[in-house]
Amino acid sequence: MHVLRAFAMRPVPGVRLTLVARDLETPYSGMLPGVIAGHYTREQAHIDLVKLTAATKARLIHGEAIGLDRGAKRVLLRDRAPIAYDLLSMDVGVTPALDGIAGAPEHAIAVKPIGLFLSKFDGLLDWARNRDGPHRIAVIGGGAGGVELLLSIRTRLIKEATARGHRPAEFEFSLVTDEEILERHNPRVRSAFRRVLKERGVALFERACAVAVDCKRVELRGGRCITIDRVVVATHGAAPNWLAGTDLDRDEAGFLSVGPTLQSLSDPDIFAAGDCAALAGTPREKAGVYAVRAGPALAENLRLRAAGRRCRPWRPQRRHLALISTGDRSAVASRGALKAEGAWLWRVKDRIDRRWMGAYQDVDRIVARMSARSLSPARDGSAASEMRCGGCAAKIGPGPLSRALKRLGTPPADGVIIGLGTPDDAAVVAMPDRGQLVLTVDFFRAFISDPYRLGEIAANHALNDVYAMGGVPRHALATAVIPAGSASKVEEDLYQVLSGARACLDREHVALVGGHSSEGAELAIGFSVVGEIQPDRIIRKRGLKAGDCLVLTKPLGTGILFAAAMRSKAPARSVEKALAQMRASNAAAAEILLTHGAKAMTDVSGFGLAGHLGEMLTASGVSAVVDPSALPLYEGTLDLAGSGFSSTLLPENLALRNLLEADVDRATLALLFDPQTAGGFVAGIPRSEADGCIRHLQTTGYAHARIIGAVTEQDVPSHRVRISLRRASTSDRPPQTDPDANQEPTFLTAALRVNPSPKRHEGERGSPLSRPWPGSLR
Repeated sequence: MHVLRAFAMRPVPGVRLTLVARDLETPYSGMLPGVIAGHYTREQAHIDLVKLTAATKARLIHGEAIGLDRGAKRVLLRDRAPIAYDLLSMDVGVTPALDGIAGAPEHAIAVKPIGLFLSKFDGLLDWARNRDGPHRIAVIGGGAGGVELLLSIRTRLIKEATARGHRPAEFEFSLVTDEEILERHNPRVRSAFRRVLKERGVALFERACAVAVDCKRVELRGGRCITIDRVVVATHGAAPNWLAGTDLDRDEAGFLSVGPTLQSLSDPDIFAAGDCAALAGTPREKAGVYAVRAGPALAENLRLRAAGRRCRPWRPQRRHLALISTGDRSAVASRGALKAEGAWLWRVKDRIDRRWMGAYQDVDRIVARMSARSLSPARDGSAASEMRCGGCAAKIGPGPLSRALKRLGTPPADGVIIGLGTPDDAAVVAMPDRGQLVLTVDFFRAFISDPYRLGEIAANHALNDVYAMGGVPRHALATAVIPAGSASKVEEDLYQVLSGARACLDREHVALVGGHSSEGAELAIGFSVVGEIQPDRIIRKRGLKAGDCLVLTKPLGTGILFAAAMRSKAPARSVEKALAQMRASNAAAAEILLTHGAKAMTDVSGFGLAGHLGEMLTASGVSAVVDPSALPLYEGTLDLAGSGFSSTLLPENLALRNLLEADVDRATLALLFDPQTAGGFVAGIPRSEADGCIRHLQTTGYAHARIIGAVTEQDVPSHRVRISLRRASTSDRPPQTDPDANQEPTFLTAALRVNPSPKRHEGERGSPLSRPWPGSLR
């Protein structure tokens, strides 16, 4: 966190920071006991990495590191292409050390990683709320973390039990430790917590090593057993297993050995800090204070190493102040031989934690304080500093291109005569024995900083037109624009964006057979797609009939959401869910819609829902009614639209607003005309098939599929086509279930005034309905 902020305040020309993170919201362990006890919300104890990286201009890669290729200087990631680095800094934390307790992986809840623990803690809460009789809970681990955790769990469960009219006496708590409680603290601190545990009825088992657990008991060394219902393990963490395969120097416990400059003893281009690192010569316990204090030294040494200068040593303090919560709003202070306790210490800890978190949560303050200096062009005479040519002279050089394609490998491809395996001026594919070809093209600039995900989503988006026509995509050509830079950086960006595309295309059994690459100011990617289609399966935008139900397969709001993300205002949770939906294929949705009688269908993309539905209505000569309260939206987009966030394409789309037979507020207009990337399909389904179609879609993975309205008048002249907006009554709307309650989207509700004769808006260049629609242009 400090490195991101420090480099944002003092940018280094020619240096780009990339953050690789498994979780887009990262928890602060110092506030975990407060979250468990109910003193903080989860939002207060997490840092939103989508907002922080947008504010600090760092590239964000949502992925999990699983290894290193030090020879090639690449980080290996789970389920995606590796990513290259020049300098690497690791703070990957620890994993639960469960190997020494038989049955723990199956029956215990591990505290680390915290994100996973919090989801399991929700399950523990539900169990406690919905179960009568005794609740026996044990925590294994007598360090500060284990003690705080047990007392916080007790506080939360007793409070909720009392509020529900249950007896607190139904809860039994045990703390098990293989040494003395709080072994690393002074005797007065240990005595204070023994007293607190006794006062609160917690059974304390000191010097009692847990050797096995199952669903009913904890077995201690010597044969003694403790009866339990749930057990939490808060013992010392272990180094992530994959560090063993890096061939980096590690200490006896498997943690990365670093010197006083925080550089690996094996590789000066690799730095490490936090719990995953072990300071050689000056070992310190695994405490968050050392990770926090290492931040400024780490940032400065990364800056020095990037400039080719000698790094500076950092010597951490020998002792630190520990403020250990007692579960309620009180704490015990421990530093060396000193000890104090009371509610005032909890207030001190609260202020310290909130102030530290605010430095990374308040992105507006970060932006306000960022240096006005921008990255200056290189002045070293390198290729990156030269004036760049255009046209074919702006093509990516043969070296980076051939190396990126070699790393990409040859995709499996039936019917490819000439393709990436034997590249030439153009690709040659065999014509299908029967049927017809369907062709489409899509291209757009980057809207996220992760090139792999961009390629994956762009490919998925390009396939939608073929699926919406009822076709099967077979082959694709890519067009990639890569920002200018050194050959190695251009190669890496090209490889990443094409690897993401290949991941999508391979899943869809579409062969990437060639393409074109060029330099440009911004990263951009597009695809030409060729598919097969049977003449009797071609489905057009026209074909809607009065009485058809209108079905939408995915939520709306990507334009608004990513416009806000560019300004550090989109919540990580919303962005993560949206990206997952944007990566989800529409192939099965198209087949389901066809199975249930769809005669007209299109994908929702650049013109937004209202614009593309207008295309269908005009082509079919019908009007429709849409229920605003039935429109599924990505989480947070309704509030963002209300705050004024919108896509830059929205003003152009709003030229079509006289399609609406109603006056609506600006937020509603923004959502109806919001351009979608890799959006869902809207189709007309016979009323008799609509319920079954929705159930089929939802059980197949399209959890947000909804009936959003119905087709009304038939044989309407093109200039009279309208979309009426009306909230349907319960009797009008078919029942709609959602098998994925945890991802329930928000819904749009609008107060509408029907306007049968909408006036032309001032400055409007003629009625859009009197002009030809732009066909399949997106």
